[in-house]
Amino acid sequence: MSDVWGDERPTRRQLLADVAVAVAFGLLMLAVHVALGVWPALAAVLLAVALGLRRVSWPLMSAFAVAGSVAQVVGDDIAYLANIAYAVLFLTLGAHRDARVRRFGLVAAGVAVLGAATYGATRGGLDLGGLQRGAAAVGLGSTAAVVCLGGWGWGYVRWQQRQAVQARVDAQLEALEVRRVTELYDLEQERRRIAADMHDVVAHSWAVVAAQSDGARYALRDRPAEAERALEVIGETARTAIGDLRTLVARLRDRELRPTTPGPAQQEALLDRMRASGMDLRMSETGSPDGSPLVALTAHRLLGESLTNALKHGDLTRPVEVQVDWTDGYRLRVTNSAGAAEPAPPSGGHGIAGMAERAHVAGGRLSSARDGDRWVVEAHLPRQVRTSSDGEAPA
Repeated sequence: MSDVWGDERPTRRQLLADVAVAVAFGLLMLAVHVALGVWPALAAVLLAVALGLRRVSWPLMSAFAVAGSVAQVVGDDIAYLANIAYAVLFLTLGAHRDARVRRFGLVAAGVAVLGAATYGATRGGLDLGGLQRGAAAVGLGSTAAVVCLGGWGWGYVRWQQRQAVQARVDAQLEALEVRRVTELYDLEQERRRIAADMHDVVAHSWAVVAAQSDGARYALRDRPAEAERALEVIGETARTAIGDLRTLVARLRDRELRPTTPGPAQQEALLDRMRASGMDLRMSETGSPDGSPLVALTAHRLLGESLTNALKHGDLTRPVEVQVDWTDGYRLRVTNSAGAAEPAPPSGGHGIAGMAERAHVAGGRLSSARDGDRWVVEAHLPRQVRTSSDGEAPA
């Protein structure tokens, strides 16, 4: 996460402001304390320099601040007004981002309080009785505590406020990053869904068109009625494919569009096209769909892809058996003759791999493999599935 406070390097304007404040403070305090002697005046100048350096280097600032206190201890009097600068200096230490600097400031403030109290007890009442010396020690120690510890505490509160702001900013940035990654993931999933749907539409449609065109060519002279029927199926398949492709293109342009859920009519149209393509399709279905859009769309895609593979790679001289069972979720079994020398359907691309991925995302499983001279596709989708918010089956 980025730091909302940056690297804390002072700007030119801030440096000029610090210098101006330090010069004004130094001149004022010098005029006030020069009458007290050289050492209080020198302490005022040293504290003014420390103020000017507080954004540049905290070690140099601390060194000049210590030098100012030493000058007061060496002399015979204290620069009372100039010592107000210690509040700002300890504020700087208390608000520092480095914990070691903050701890140094706290220890230095404690030392300053003890030093002030000791000074009051030993130097503040040389000509007075012990009671007056005790009062001087308490007075100077209390004043140092207010100035030094109070300044450090104020700075520490500022640091905590900064941390609170930083935490809120970090939380917002994290939420934005999570949202960005989620949107990218959803976009990628949408692209994969559309790619898989486009594969299903094109592969199925062109498989039917190829089969019907071959049949029409063979039946054109001797069986014109069959040729005419084949051409009708080709036209109907092409129009359906065009409509499906238009829907997919519209989804590419508008992500809010969602595919319609296939129903019995769409399944019957799929089976009719396959039978019209020369497939001896034997269908048995038990139970009824559970109403889940995700299961319905996934089931339709799995059935269509399985029959398309059977049409493209199977032996159509033998029947294709389809068993659908809705009593326990959705169970599909498609069996077709592959022939002894027929190679297995390709495993790459969006075919079998896409079918398996669809079943997995819907919470189920799919197997597609040769069993002797037959090719068997089995799929199971559980009844209780986690449906997406838009009811769409991922690719």
